[in-house]
Amino acid sequence: MAQEKKIWAIPFISVFILVTGFSIALQGQLVANNINWAVVLGANTLLFLFSLVNIYFQKKNINNPNRSVVIRGVMAGTFLKLMGLAAAALIYLVAAGPDRSVNAVFIGMGLYIVYTWLEVRISLRLKPKS
Repeated sequence: MAQEKKIWAIPFISVFILVTGFSIALQGQLVANNINWAVVLGANTLLFLFSLVNIYFQKKNINNPNRSVVIRGVMAGTFLKLMGLAAAALIYLVAAGPDRSVNAVFIGMGLYIVYTWLEVRISLRLKPKS
């Protein structure tokens, strides 16, 4: 029973480990292409944490008989993730100055799409069949 409750986290953990492994293993190629690998790792970590928290709250709301609570929870979680990552990107771009890696920010945007797709897919599986 405990294994069934945590199975939803496996895809997030897999993507996190995969991206982290590639970022570290391909560090030289990333730097050669003007991609700051630390920024990619930071974006990956933020997305991983935001996604886990978002799915956790969706799991809490999924059995609520009021469907608007579920929809509001999903929308609020997606909005907060988007705003949090936008703020992190803005802070990075301003703080890094001329040494900023715009390509790393674009990779972070791609990772946002991957993690959001995973969230939607897992959310649809969490819904009990009625």
